[in-house]
Amino acid sequence: MATGTSNLPEQPSDTYARLAALLHSPAPTPEALLDRLYEEMLVRESRAYAAGWSDALAQGRSTPGHP
Repeated sequence: MATGTSNLPEQPSDTYARLAALLHSPAPTPEALLDRLYEEMLVRESRAYAAGWSDALAQGRSTPGHP
């Protein structure tokens, strides 16, 4: 099954670079660093969820006999 996730503008190398930058950037406290990482994770999770729904809807529309 093909998915549209490979069409996302951000590829895995971009993700790793972003996370590395977050981990190596100075944070006032460990809690602040965790907050940054958690926020980044939520953004990526939301994008992945939306992409999955887009893929499912596109696949449903292309199925023969589907209204």
